[in-house]
Amino acid sequence: MTESLVADGLAADEAAAKAYITTLTPKQLAGYMRGRSADALLSTVRTRLVARGMSAANVIPDGAIVAADPIAAIKAGRYVKVPVLTGITRDETKLFPQLFSLRPALGGTSGRLLDDTAVFALAHSYNAEAAPATTVQQWVPPQYLPADAPKTGFNARSDELNRIWFGALRDDLLGALKTQQPSVWHYQFDWDELPAPFDTIYGAAHTFDLPFVFGNFGPSLYANISFTKANRPGRMALSEAMMKSIAAFARDGDPNNAALGLTWKPWPTRIVFDADKEAAKISTR
Repeated sequence: MTESLVADGLAADEAAAKAYITTLTPKQLAGYMRGRSADALLSTVRTRLVARGMSAANVIPDGAIVAADPIAAIKAGRYVKVPVLTGITRDETKLFPQLFSLRPALGGTSGRLLDDTAVFALAHSYNAEAAPATTVQQWVPPQYLPADAPKTGFNARSDELNRIWFGALRDDLLGALKTQQPSVWHYQFDWDELPAPFDTIYGAAHTFDLPFVFGNFGPSLYANISFTKANRPGRMALSEAMMKSIAAFARDGDPNNAALGLTWKPWPTRIVFDADKEAAKISTR
């Protein structure tokens, strides 16, 4: 909202916008935001928030659709009690390295050199069966290279952002659910057999498990940089195991099935879905 107020000329800067907000009632604030057109909101995102690495959207705990304190509500038993299966990818935040700019401890600057337009254009036209047509250096700023450098590398920064974001949310949510019910299962998706350099740039990034969940490796935003003839045997075997597990959960409220080759125990144990180029590699942790 502060950026919208500045963009509309109602405040000189962010500090003035924050001060202005304190003079308005919740109804007035809602009226202001709802009165802005979709084009105006998108323009603010593109021209002001993108430059700050802050263009993501988040769930709003409004007290009506989403409880004001969801974790407290779950711990108090105020939710629909059903078996729960959740998943996380190992490298969730490699899809959002721009957010390294949020804290000095994460590096303090964006972890992506390309904007979304360039990323989407490259991903759309890429031929992963040919020799690599891009490099890590074209994607990742030099301060985060080499990518595997301890603490300061792209992988380490991504891991830290993942720990304080996706990992913390997972632990809070599943920990709360376990105080109320035993039927809570969780998987971690580790598959990263993408062709270089995307095995480093993305690895097992946010949403990259979805083609495996649905068994659909056809055209999609990242298909051309992810799926090759070389990694087909392993990913197909992994997808089959994942689909059978989800089907078992939908049918019985329990994801265990013979295709896993092991017992999937409820949280805090997790199952790790992974594969090499030839076969699925499923384990527990």
